[in-house]
Amino acid sequence: MLMNKIHVYWWALKAQGEIDNYGDILAPFLAEKLSGKKVVKVSHPMQRWYKWFIKHYVTVGSIICAASKNSIVWGSGIIKKNENVRAAKFVAVRGPRTRKRLLELGYQVPEVYGDPALLLPKFISNVAEKKYALGIIPHYVDYDAIVARFKDDTTIKVINLMTNDVVKTTQEILECKQIISSSLHGVIVSHAYEIPALWVKFSNKLAGDNVKFYDYFESLNITYSKEFYINPSESSIADFEKLLSENTSILLPSKDKLIQTQEALFASCPFKK
Repeated sequence: MLMNKIHVYWWALKAQGEIDNYGDILAPFLAEKLSGKKVVKVSHPMQRWYKWFIKHYVTVGSIICAASKNSIVWGSGIIKKNENVRAAKFVAVRGPRTRKRLLELGYQVPEVYGDPALLLPKFISNVAEKKYALGIIPHYVDYDAIVARFKDDTTIKVINLMTNDVVKTTQEILECKQIISSSLHGVIVSHAYEIPALWVKFSNKLAGDNVKFYDYFESLNITYSKEFYINPSESSIADFEKLLSENTSILLPSKDKLIQTQEALFASCPFKK
């Protein structure tokens, strides 16, 4: 029966079955779609059975530090630039900064980059009607502040990343013509579907040192020369529109680079059917 199962580790905020962070639950969604197998959640790669006996995968998210010597890492990344990461089998990582750190630690890492969320269009079609000129995707730690500011504005879409429905949340992103996001996966999924997206900071509440954003952007040759901080309580739609119009060069990767990255990432997937 093990032949019909795939063991995957992902970060979970809540108990299994409840709503959780969209970016994290992309891991089991994509693993099931790519492998055609039932996904078994790994409690933690350092748990005895997984550390020594059961092959498992570490994929979407800044969770590479959880990997153990029996882990196969595909598309994961660091959350801090000097993160300590144990030896594992690395087949692809999120971006150049993760690879640089792993090389510093003495590991062998192929130059294959990309977040697995870039492969979502293989499984969720882009057929949604564009209903909103602008979508705002706050990281879940920023959601309440953004909703409080824009709850009465029906011209924009504020997307809640706390969900148990990957397809529904992805379709909400697809309903928007442009995206402002403080969530990394808000940006990544937008890029996967060629929706212009700008990373902004609504707070300093996110874990880590923001290396995950630069890691991802560099994987697609996008250069952020500065960070954009927006105070939710003082922000306006006009502020967002101005930011988007002034920074068109960093809203999307080139189409050729996106396709090249998607193809290399898919080819490297260690569990695709």
